[in-house]
Amino acid sequence: MGAMTTVADPQRSGFFRRLAQPEPDSGLPGRKIGRWVRRRFAVGFLVVFPMVVTLFFARFMFGLLDRWFRPISERLFGKEIPGLGFALFIVGLFILGILATNIFGGRLLAAFERRIDGIPLLSPVYQGARQITEAIQIRGSTEFRKVVLVDFPRDGMKSVGFVTREFAHPTVFADEPSALVFVPTTPNPTTGFLVALPQRELEVLEITVEEGVKLLISGGLLTPAQLLVGRTGAVRTGAVEP
Repeated sequence: MGAMTTVADPQRSGFFRRLAQPEPDSGLPGRKIGRWVRRRFAVGFLVVFPMVVTLFFARFMFGLLDRWFRPISERLFGKEIPGLGFALFIVGLFILGILATNIFGGRLLAAFERRIDGIPLLSPVYQGARQITEAIQIRGSTEFRKVVLVDFPRDGMKSVGFVTREFAHPTVFADEPSALVFVPTTPNPTTGFLVALPQRELEVLEITVEEGVKLLISGGLLTPAQLLVGRTGAVRTGAVEP
């Protein structure tokens, strides 16, 4: 997949404007003003809500880490140092990343996961969190070239997939230019099906790979705006890549 330029997310940037649009039947002028005011209050709340949640969570984590590491701070420096817990947490993450990427640390992590798998209450929690992190990681994958619609698992039923490889010549997959398409499951796109299709049967969606992964993880809740305008958001694949 080629390099992508950073553009504004149309699903996010246009959400509040669409929410504030007046209803088709506006009614009397007084009611128009009342609805206009109520909609602006509602939009203001929707704008500030994620900001407040984010700030509250950041403050909670900052205070929690400071409380956890307060005994270390008092032992080393004789007093509490604000922010030391957060700094030690960042250093700990870095050290953990080093350990997890070498052979010894990988074995310890695998042993820990086997232990967790044997605990009935903790295993589903850990596995669920693990699947979420894997799903987030897949967003940064450079192996996906484009987002497409394919007839899967049967003709007439469309599934969202990602092209992983394209062939410009006949192969064992087809006697014409073909492609390998990964069709993920939702909401965990780290599992799915690998299907081989002729390139002429692919409908390329005019969205980025990241937008396609958001669409899958959200179960369709985060549908890009360009897919909501009829069939113009998808085109049959044209050029054949070598």
